[in-house]
Amino acid sequence: MNLRLEQVAFSYGEHKVIEDLSLDLQPGLFYGVLGPNGSGKTTLLDLLTGLRTPSAGRIRYGGRDLRQFPRSQLAREMALVPQNFYVNFPFRVHEVVMMGRYPYMPRFRPPSAEDEQIVADAMSAAQISDYADRFVTELSGGEKQRVVFARARAQDTPLLLLDEATSSMDIHHSIQALNLVARRVKDNKRTALAVMQDINLAGMYCEQLIFMNHGQIVCQGPTRQVLTPDTIRQVFE
Repeated sequence: MNLRLEQVAFSYGEHKVIEDLSLDLQPGLFYGVLGPNGSGKTTLLDLLTGLRTPSAGRIRYGGRDLRQFPRSQLAREMALVPQNFYVNFPFRVHEVVMMGRYPYMPRFRPPSAEDEQIVADAMSAAQISDYADRFVTELSGGEKQRVVFARARAQDTPLLLLDEATSSMDIHHSIQALNLVARRVKDNKRTALAVMQDINLAGMYCEQLIFMNHGQIVCQGPTRQVLTPDTIRQVFE
């Protein structure tokens, strides 16, 4: 399903963060969002996941206002891999990845054999199977990000949102994670939207780029068309 933002605005008190932003995300593409710090990229993801509500404009998913979706249904439609994953309780890695299956599990029902297999496959793809019984509080930042990637993969949603999701990973695991996302987009016709800081990685993986600054879209389009020296100069000065 397509995701459409129509003249969306959002402010933190008097401070405008997103202003008159319109965007149309089509299924089956890998989108990258680039821009300087404070340009509204993370706030954009918060709006798309329903964590924040626009002060003006409207967000539609599959032609339906995003505010009409119950949280449980929205969790079956989109998954978020945040930049930072904080958890104080010592959950085991397997338990954290299994949280990705919660939107599909009736209350008080234990995981099914299918749930367990999906979680095992997700952990294997993220190369964290050996961590299954480790406490997530004992992991490094990069290892935690791989766990959250696996959780999002287990959640198995049509739309995947990434907020600088490889920022704590080394280059090997960054490429491995983005390969998994790109393969899922291509083979399963899923949609991915990734906020990224590394322009080279964005150019390698994203089919469409969205450049933001001061809460607005400066330009967007196919990567080969918009990733130019002029664009970089205009957006990042």
